[in-house]
Amino acid sequence: MKPVDTIHQYIQHAILEHRIPPGTRLRELELAEIFGVKRGQIRKVLARLTSAKLVEHIPNVGAQVACPSLKEGQDLFATRRILEQAVIRQICGNLTHAQIRELHEHLRLESAAYVSGNAHAGVGLSVGFHRKLAGFADNSILSEFLQEILNRTPLVMMTLVGGQASNSCINQDHANLVTALESGDCQAAVDIMDRHLKQLQDMFSVKSEPTEPNLADIFKNS
Repeated sequence: MKPVDTIHQYIQHAILEHRIPPGTRLRELELAEIFGVKRGQIRKVLARLTSAKLVEHIPNVGAQVACPSLKEGQDLFATRRILEQAVIRQICGNLTHAQIRELHEHLRLESAAYVSGNAHAGVGLSVGFHRKLAGFADNSILSEFLQEILNRTPLVMMTLVGGQASNSCINQDHANLVTALESGDCQAAVDIMDRHLKQLQDMFSVKSEPTEPNLADIFKNS
């Protein structure tokens, strides 16, 4: 029997890696059978995902993967642009050689994932790049706020960008940003980050509802 934390991790990762699209029904009985647990444990998992705004409860429908509105997506990215510029200003000129090497290694893994066609891993690494920058900031409150927003970003991208979301960070922005940080050009780094997020935001539009996936297939190796 899998503990609640493990099941929560499986479902959360599936949502954030775009393997379960927005609007997918999350039926307690079905998930309980898939994971071999009681419905009460699934209920606890769904409650945690709801608290993180990755799942929503629709009257007379039940739990489903959240479908962020266009307004919510715009608000989220407007907030990201403010917070991530603050992160850049915080870390620029203060990164250690080890942290710079860590960023370069992350870029290598991110590029390799996309080149190999592993879009799910690429999405996780793209968001992980921004998480890593936030983690380098010597400001736990700023980092905490941004990490919460980053948790919701993949769902917003899948809802409002759709299939293009898997390719949203396949560009030179991350590499250019690391170069600017490495050289200590703080204004260039801030400008690159803001332009990068604005370009992603400009891709937003309302998408048609996707076909629901087979959850048993998604979690068969869990």
